[in-house]
Amino acid sequence: MSQFVLISRNEIINSLYEVNLRAYVGCDLSIKKSVSQALSLIRVNPRISGVICFLDKKNNSEALERLLIELQHEELEIPVICLGELETKVSQVIEIKNKYDIKQLLGTVAKMLGITATDMSQKEVSDYFPVPLNLFLEMPSSHCDVYSCERDEADQEVFSLEIRAEQRLGDVVKKFQGQGIDSLYVPSAERLKFINRASKLLVNLLENKDIPSLERVQITHQIHQVLVEEILDDKGISQELADISRSAIKSIEQVCADVPKLKDMLKMLAEKPEDYCFKHSILASYIARSIINNISWGSDQLIGKVSFAFFFHDIYLVPIYRKYPDALREEELLYRSDVSEEDKQTVLDHAKNAGELVQSFPRCPMGADMIITQHH
Repeated sequence: MSQFVLISRNEIINSLYEVNLRAYVGCDLSIKKSVSQALSLIRVNPRISGVICFLDKKNNSEALERLLIELQHEELEIPVICLGELETKVSQVIEIKNKYDIKQLLGTVAKMLGITATDMSQKEVSDYFPVPLNLFLEMPSSHCDVYSCERDEADQEVFSLEIRAEQRLGDVVKKFQGQGIDSLYVPSAERLKFINRASKLLVNLLENKDIPSLERVQITHQIHQVLVEEILDDKGISQELADISRSAIKSIEQVCADVPKLKDMLKMLAEKPEDYCFKHSILASYIARSIINNISWGSDQLIGKVSFAFFFHDIYLVPIYRKYPDALREEELLYRSDVSEEDKQTVLDHAKNAGELVQSFPRCPMGADMIITQHH
């Protein structure tokens, strides 16, 4: 198994990246809080496959430069991935500007290791998949059963059911934490769905009022991606998904309030590779907010209703634009020969389908479903 070092002090990010890298590309992750700690590990184990550095106030561009100098001094050719935008570009560093983009990180690591999408889909795994205990501590419940693991007298792994699906995790997980256990297990067949749901923990980061607007957009984009997959897969909106959606919508409203000029909003969205539907939702919300603030009958309630509508109005187009990323508008999708008839029908019906979908949203704002249905 390939081994990477993650330099990060963010507990949620550490657990999410660790479990994603193990599940999708089959690599082990050693987590260190600083560059100096990472270098100490590398000197002991110079066969590390790569270093991933999550940029923050302490692990910044200067610390990354020190890492590169030390690797060169030790004559170690270890690839370095930077999560976050560097102040000064460095040729030997692979830069992922959106440091919360787990999918881009997985793709980058897979490419480094020569792993294809087919390899990932056909990857053999054991019956149970380990999940860091820290991840369970942040979750109220799991959609699947959770197991502990001990070794018997013959040194064979023995798995015991500890928590049934949808039961509260808290007290049981804290019990294992007190015993110094760092992982629990889920059935491997459920690991990807578990990880996808766990990725919604990024919502917790949005509670920080001091997050810069650009970083808030990046986090909200990742949450939006997960929500779209979950909602379309479930064909409905549960209370849990509704709560997360509200956090994401509130976050977009915060960005719209914090960026006073349209040209600044356009510049911020144009510089980042967020998907079309997500950028369109933010920009439309921004313009609608400006209009509502300048009409006599405008209100905060109306702003909230319109923000809700824009968040969901193109939800059925998200997977379509992923299939055809070079498409610039919906009309183009309808006339392209490489777009399937099924996808064209989805484009035609997306407003009606989205309006029907939000009717399952607990306490959907009155009239929001009609706005979505009639948005064309």
